[in-house]
Amino acid sequence: MTSNPHLPVRPTLQDALDLARAGDPRGFEELYGQLAGSVTRFAHSRSAEDPEGLTNDVFLAAFRHLEEFDGDDDDLRGWVFTIARNKLIDDARRRSRRPRTVDAGVADADHITASAESDVVGTDWVHDQLEILTDEQREVVLLRVVGGLTVPEIADVVKRSIGSVKALQRRALRQLEKNLPQNPYPTDAEWR
Repeated sequence: MTSNPHLPVRPTLQDALDLARAGDPRGFEELYGQLAGSVTRFAHSRSAEDPEGLTNDVFLAAFRHLEEFDGDDDDLRGWVFTIARNKLIDDARRRSRRPRTVDAGVADADHITASAESDVVGTDWVHDQLEILTDEQREVVLLRVVGGLTVPEIADVVKRSIGSVKALQRRALRQLEKNLPQNPYPTDAEWR
């Protein structure tokens, strides 16, 4: 099979990493392009105040410290999500220290527009299901599903053993399974 010379070839994550390490702006653009969506979805799902801004902060930090990063493309995804997790922890701490104020004109705006989180995660039902999990279980599930990380990568990000991550994932999935309706699919009569 021959490749079409007119079709642009998207560099692999490793190619982008190599370009960025060499200082080529295309490498930075490609790294951001390939990873930013997952980081933003993870930030949304963890209720970041400004998920897009947090994503930008994550990549700014990653690009500033890229020369310190020692690994390949497989390690890069975990490293970026470690930075994202740390930024989310900082975001939550900052918000907990800030006094909450509500503008009367903005207080009722929630019913007018759908939240960004429900746009990204899917539905209120999915959000409700995630809320039944412990914080640790929710984080593992989101890193696995939204972040696309492997169990060893998640273990590195959350600073736990692989066995601990597997156990958290297993307990989370069991808890979610218990909460599913007995027959989640409509019957023929319900379709009519």
